[in-house]
Amino acid sequence: MVRIPATVVELFELLALLIGSVAVSGIGVALELTGIEAVSGGELAVGAWALVMGTVALYAGVVALGYEQVLPRARALVT
Repeated sequence: MVRIPATVVELFELLALLIGSVAVSGIGVALELTGIEAVSGGELAVGAWALVMGTVALYAGVVALGYEQVLPRARALVT
């Protein structure tokens, strides 16, 4: 059986978290834009829902994944 070095595994985990963070943040931005467009078009309920879900997605992408997961792991790899 081949042993994979711990650094390679940590880099793979960091890359997966980074891709996830960017994807969730992108979804959040898209939902925010959809919400603004819906509210501007007069569909208040749909717009409010999209704005709230966009805010949740942005929080998950930036704070929960980016700030609390990616940043500490990247700092640990650098030092």
